[in-house]
Amino acid sequence: VDTRETLHPLVATLAPREQRIIYMRFYENMTQAQIAERVGVSQMHVSRLLAKSLAQLRTGLDEPGV
Repeated sequence: VDTRETLHPLVATLAPREQRIIYMRFYENMTQAQIAERVGVSQMHVSRLLAKSLAQLRTGLDEPGV
C-alpha cells in the first residue's frame, strides 16, 4: 500500500500516453502486443516506452525523501 501511495504522484509525472500504457499493462493485464494494437504503435515501441517509464519510476522511488 505504501508503494502504491508513493507511486501515484510519480506516475502523474509521466506523459499521458505512458500513463495509459502503464495502466493497460499493470491494471488491465494486457500484453505488449495488445497495448500496441490499441495504441497504434509497434510492440517494440511499447516495450521501449514501458522500459523508459519504469526506469523513471524506479529513479523516483530511489530519491531521498520519497
